[in-house]
Amino acid sequence: MNSSKEAFNQAIRKQGGDGLKNAVDIYLKNSELVIFLLDADGVQSEAKRLQEPNSLINRIKKVVEQSQGKALLILIRQELEAWLLVDCLGICCYFTKNLGTRSDPKWEKFAKKYQKGETHLITESEPGGKNAKEYLVKFSKDIVKKINPKLKDRDLEKQQYYEHDSEKVVEKLEINHQTIARNNSLSEFAQHFKKKVDSSE
Repeated sequence: MNSSKEAFNQAIRKQGGDGLKNAVDIYLKNSELVIFLLDADGVQSEAKRLQEPNSLINRIKKVVEQSQGKALLILIRQELEAWLLVDCLGICCYFTKNLGTRSDPKWEKFAKKYQKGETHLITESEPGGKNAKEYLVKFSKDIVKKINPKLKDRDLEKQQYYEHDSEKVVEKLEINHQTIARNNSLSEFAQHFKKKVDSSE
């Protein structure tokens, strides 16, 4: 189910207390499964909301409990950029605009320096700390500098990674057992799909 917190809140306001359940029921008419993805850090930082019956997290939990296995809640333990970083060579392909980069030994060696075994090893967001987004921005700058070493700083910033690039970057990633295993939340996400496929065979 691809939506936002605001969209869910609108559904609640328009349709009353059962708005979220009604929205899920509508999706299930054309889909076999609805998965809610919530930022685990956001849930933890708003611990008080867990005590509020009508908070988003509690509304979702209630819908999941009533769904008979057709709705799931996954708490994302790493931010979006950590999902992208499962395949640093794919990110290089995005910036070089060349899928052949994946089989170039020079780029393979370059990307390997940045490829963490598991993305949770990249420090999570904290005051003064480095999170996955900052790690990816630095990585992107190094890619751009490798492509064009003479690039000036202001032009470098124009070509670095920005959040609105994420959808295009992900198109270049290679998603397989090895890359999925680099991210705990992504692994959990994949396991739910595998269970669904196995149960339907």
